[in-house]
Amino acid sequence: MLTAVKRNISGITIKRTRSKYIVSLSLIALLSYTSSALAAQRVVVNEAQIQVEDQSQRTQQAAQKKALQQVLVKMSGSTRVLENAGVRAALTSPQSLLRSYRFSFENGKTYYVAEFDQPKLNELLQREMLPLWGDRRPETIVWLAKEDDNDARVILDESLDTELQRALKQTAKERGVPLSLPLMDLTDSVNISSYDVWGRFAVPLRKASARYSVDNIIGARVYRNDASAIPDLPENVVPSGTVESLDDVLLDETQSDEQGAESSEPSAGGSKPSAGGQDGFSSEINPMQNQQATQYNTLQENTPSEQSDSVTPSLIDSSSNTTLPFTMDEFADYAKRASEGEYALDWVFIGGGKVSYGSIYGDSPEALGSQLIDAYSNYLSSLYAIVGIEASEREVVNVSIANIGSISSYATATDYLNSLSVIENASLIEQSGTVATYSLTLIGTYDDLLNSIKLESKLRPVTDAYGQTVEGHSFYWSN
Repeated sequence: MLTAVKRNISGITIKRTRSKYIVSLSLIALLSYTSSALAAQRVVVNEAQIQVEDQSQRTQQAAQKKALQQVLVKMSGSTRVLENAGVRAALTSPQSLLRSYRFSFENGKTYYVAEFDQPKLNELLQREMLPLWGDRRPETIVWLAKEDDNDARVILDESLDTELQRALKQTAKERGVPLSLPLMDLTDSVNISSYDVWGRFAVPLRKASARYSVDNIIGARVYRNDASAIPDLPENVVPSGTVESLDDVLLDETQSDEQGAESSEPSAGGSKPSAGGQDGFSSEINPMQNQQATQYNTLQENTPSEQSDSVTPSLIDSSSNTTLPFTMDEFADYAKRASEGEYALDWVFIGGGKVSYGSIYGDSPEALGSQLIDAYSNYLSSLYAIVGIEASEREVVNVSIANIGSISSYATATDYLNSLSVIENASLIEQSGTVATYSLTLIGTYDDLLNSIKLESKLRPVTDAYGQTVEGHSFYWSN
């Protein structure tokens, strides 16, 4: 999902006309907004809900197995866990791990809801040396613009009820990923537009997401992948797999905004720029046209002069103000895309100081929504899931935690430490004033521990005046 490649922005220009004043205010607001790990949500990882046709014993047995499969995927963060021999053996007798079950009814549908023994499942995953993803998961907001049959682009919000939304939320629930859609109330309408979401612009996406206090942001656009006609491709064509620094993307977009604002201002003499440039084209030429023009110029530069007569008379008719035609390479590329599915979904992920881009294809928008969340869940588990270490090789570290000066804070801190999936056991070994020293037996590595506590602000590493983490395992407890 996050293959690191260099973004090729040759010939691609993104300009949006806004006043300098608004751009400056937006930049100041974004610079003052820093993504904090305060939005982590605790997820019930040992429970699953399976739709059933009836409540017969045979149906329950089949639903038990499906529910256990779902729980194991949710707890490990990977569907590959189901290929493990130990897991397959456990799936033959799911009732041995079942704690309780019940039936629920919603919108005329019947669901079998099963709760499994979490300690036993933890033990199973650790014994088989499989990933174990704790119940604290980062919260994510999804801004998704869908293009309908009339070419209208609408941002999906919480008030709508579409198959695409249901697919997003159902997959997120099955994978244990806290996910929400925007409200698209007056505040959102002021901060972001369908154009911003469709263009996958990081600046407005971050600005509009600030009010939701989420850890990660996904922006996406869904459109029909139709090769039967010259398509109206999305404005900013970014190669799938691109990963960039968030700071670089924010700077690039802000500079593009400023350049767009400057180009739209009247000249010093009070006259406005002419509609056409030196080549007779309108100043409103879109980014795809810019890209094509660059490709045409490159073609002309790379063509030997003695062969110039053999080239098509001109890809650009300078006497007419028309859209530039597609090159053969673009047709071939688009035909290849179209063969992969009837619909396309282009996404941007903003989180962890990075911005990454990608595209997926499928036969329906809802199928793409499920694929998107599945891939995103796999990515999150690669960050936070702990791969077990043999008991004899597990690291024991002593950590000092300040601001624990009462029985209440001691009990809360101890419970918190023991609830982390990376910690097998946490015990107090010394108390000096308000500083408590704990001995921690780690299932994973110390880096895994640091990664886990970043999801919340309850336990923070002690830093110096410059914001650098001090040496030693010293932390501060926030009651």
